[in-house]
Amino acid sequence: METEIVYRFLIGSVLIMIGMPLFLLGVDISIERIGEDMSQSLIQTNKMKIVMVGSFIFGFIISVAEPDLHILAQQVSAVTNNLIPQMTLVITVSLGIGLMIALGMYRILKSIRLNRFITIVYGLIFVLALFNSGDFLAIAFDASGSTTGSITVSFMLALAGGASAITRSGLEEDTDSFGLLGIASTGAILGVLIMGMISPNSNLAGNIPVDTVQSSGVIGTFLDQIPLTAKDSFLS
Repeated sequence: METEIVYRFLIGSVLIMIGMPLFLLGVDISIERIGEDMSQSLIQTNKMKIVMVGSFIFGFIISVAEPDLHILAQQVSAVTNNLIPQMTLVITVSLGIGLMIALGMYRILKSIRLNRFITIVYGLIFVLALFNSGDFLAIAFDASGSTTGSITVSFMLALAGGASAITRSGLEEDTDSFGLLGIASTGAILGVLIMGMISPNSNLAGNIPVDTVQSSGVIGTFLDQIPLTAKDSFLS
């Protein structure tokens, strides 16, 4: 292992230790609270259509902003030689997550049992999987992991918690909150599987890019990445 790579690792670790607490603090004082307020505001309209449309929009937006999803989409795009463009995967997964969050909110408000709801959804996933190649099936289940990102999880739990606080209490409230997270993860799977069915490229092939050590130095490497990282953060 080259010495320069070790130095990069050490500097990157320090930056993570500085940035992660600030990031989590921002999530705690902003995303969680606004998620609960949005959820309660939607429910207080007493109109199911508004609740579902609002939940879909909020779920879509927060998923598009999830860093984990962008990392996955970037890697998929690179490995498949851009047969699946980065933003195409981001939008597809986000649409699926938004749809399932809306249905998940409907389940909470209508007191539909979680086990029945999940059984139906995974039955649909099983059927769609029969019409997809192994490549898309693998990407679909990997994409479901994007719903476990720090931004998405905080918002979805807050959204469900706000709804449950009005309609339920105690243990049922906690169950509904965590149930929405599981439901949303199926949206990512459904989105990719549907994309695989309509995609002209059923078999994906590409080359994994090999990382090479640049000659810009340890500090220069971080400085070179600042514009790219800032651009991705701004777009998110």
